[in-house]
Amino acid sequence: MRVVADTNVLVSALIFPEGPPETPYRLALEGQVDLVTSRPLLTELGRVVTEKFGWEPDRAEEAVAQLIRLAEIVEPAEALSEIEADPADNRVLEAAAAGNVDAIVSGDRHLLQLGTWRGVTIQPPATFVADRGE
Repeated sequence: MRVVADTNVLVSALIFPEGPPETPYRLALEGQVDLVTSRPLLTELGRVVTEKFGWEPDRAEEAVAQLIRLAEIVEPAEALSEIEADPADNRVLEAAAAGNVDAIVSGDRHLLQLGTWRGVTIQPPATFVADRGE
């Protein structure tokens, strides 16, 4: 299974391990899912953990570097503007399209309201965990 984990899920996995948001990350570490991301999403992750959670730049860089080693980094071929209320959410859709993923795991209401997009299931972490029987 190929999965894009939204930035909010990855941040939660890094800051609050042991909960449902940590599951996609752990499953990728265990080789049970293929985690897909993009440079814009990695940049956002680094920005969020430093600006909102006060991480030192070196710590944020190491977290991003770990994701680079773990995930497949895709280069989105199309710029989307399907979510007008929060244009940054379109970066998740772009990564999903470029990575030909099966699922997007997100806690973002704009993405979750879509339910599915181009045949890709969009689920909150708890549903992703429940569906996998974790």
